[in-house]
Amino acid sequence: MLNPAQAISKTTDEVDVDVIILSWNRVEDTIAAIQSAHDQEGVRKRILIVDQCSDRENLAQLEAFLRAVPEARLQKLSRNSGVAGGRNIASAMGRARYIVALDSDAIFADNNTLAHAVKQLDEHPNLCAIGFRIENFFTGRNDDTSWDYPAGRTPDQGFLTTRFIGAGHAIRRSVFEAVGAYDERLFFCGEELDLCYRMLNTGKRIAYVPEVAIRHKVSPEHRVFWGKGRFFYTVRNNIYTAYKFNTSLPRLAVAAAAFIVKGWRNGIARQAIRAIRASITMCRAYDNSDEDKRPYALSTETQEYISACEPNRRESVVRKFRRQFSGLPHQG
Repeated sequence: MLNPAQAISKTTDEVDVDVIILSWNRVEDTIAAIQSAHDQEGVRKRILIVDQCSDRENLAQLEAFLRAVPEARLQKLSRNSGVAGGRNIASAMGRARYIVALDSDAIFADNNTLAHAVKQLDEHPNLCAIGFRIENFFTGRNDDTSWDYPAGRTPDQGFLTTRFIGAGHAIRRSVFEAVGAYDERLFFCGEELDLCYRMLNTGKRIAYVPEVAIRHKVSPEHRVFWGKGRFFYTVRNNIYTAYKFNTSLPRLAVAAAAFIVKGWRNGIARQAIRAIRASITMCRAYDNSDEDKRPYALSTETQEYISACEPNRRESVVRKFRRQFSGLPHQG
């Protein structure tokens, strides 16, 4: 049971890490995630929860639980602000030097996970972020549905990379704030990679660290319901982000055509077409925004680092189209 006497000091400067959790219904899972954060040892932490307009009864249950968690803070929103917006709000609620994001359907692998993450970032000042190992909560094995690293990499070995997985990661706050946090236009899907590229552009690096792990409650069927909007966000955000980082118009056209082929192959071509139209609107809005640089210019050093970490990232047109004829993974 929770013990109020275990409360950490409320003095901001004494907190090592802010744990951010987004809540949207799924109250039992969210409570388990918060409990997991509360149980962390060997580190001074704060737990920052943003509720994205949960149903009234779920929100009431969450609030009742949080009365016994003195190091937790809850901010209630009147609408769903998306993953990017929600994480920005949660991060702004704290000032600890490290931000650890935990999905509401995940828990830390053990009670020393946060301490290990803090130690890694303390000992490696060149890192702006680390990605955690993500295990399947039910099987204990690596969560293949959350593995988004280049071919040839394995979950058991650490390596430098260009990204982290959203379900569990740690970020150095100073770099996060220096690059302007998440791009809230993305709402959902692809927001981590956009942020990572901008943080890499400061000269810092990202590492996958398997010693720091979470357990993710992946559905037993491993089903992703692409037809319910996920493919739309995947296509829209991919094209917008590519444009933002100065991808040429011919390559963008190829990518758009490839997504249409993928959508047609999986019976959701309308999503792809609608997403491409939406991405054009986003790109125009980005051009008209007050961003310091349009497009966002990645340094030569950053581009070389990305290419070294992902040597197969730039596919030929033929290979790109050939890959689109495969089915979407775990389609529902």
